[in-house]
Amino acid sequence: MVPALPSFSPVRSGFACPALLLAAARAPIGGERETLLGVLMAARLASGLSPDQPLPSVARVVRAEAARSWLASVTLAAKTRTAVLRCIASSEAPSPQGAAESLLALLELVPTPLDRGARREVSRLIEALQSAPSALLAPPRDR
Repeated sequence: MVPALPSFSPVRSGFACPALLLAAARAPIGGERETLLGVLMAARLASGLSPDQPLPSVARVVRAEAARSWLASVTLAAKTRTAVLRCIASSEAPSPQGAAESLLALLELVPTPLDRGARREVSRLIEALQSAPSALLAPPRDR
């Protein structure tokens, strides 16, 4: 049994891909790590469209702008950079299916295969995005 957290403790993040975080942390400094950080960023942004914890569109746009700024400081292969930029752009749109497609396309470009745990986590995120109803994430209509 896990003891309850004290009332003053910070709330744990609910990011769905801790094995991907671990893979990026363990990767050697250089291209492999930066590629995994790009995948991590894309997954993190796409998780804002997941049905269990959707973010408002304003928050997704702000996060995407910050991710573009971050991406400017990272050295990636041209194809990988383009795929990460597509993931960033799809995270702004209200379509979780689009985010799933762009994340899947990025995974196909990763030169070093992800370990089993990271691949399973990202696959679960993609499946959740593909099965998410788009209408639930659309902004409310003005009356």
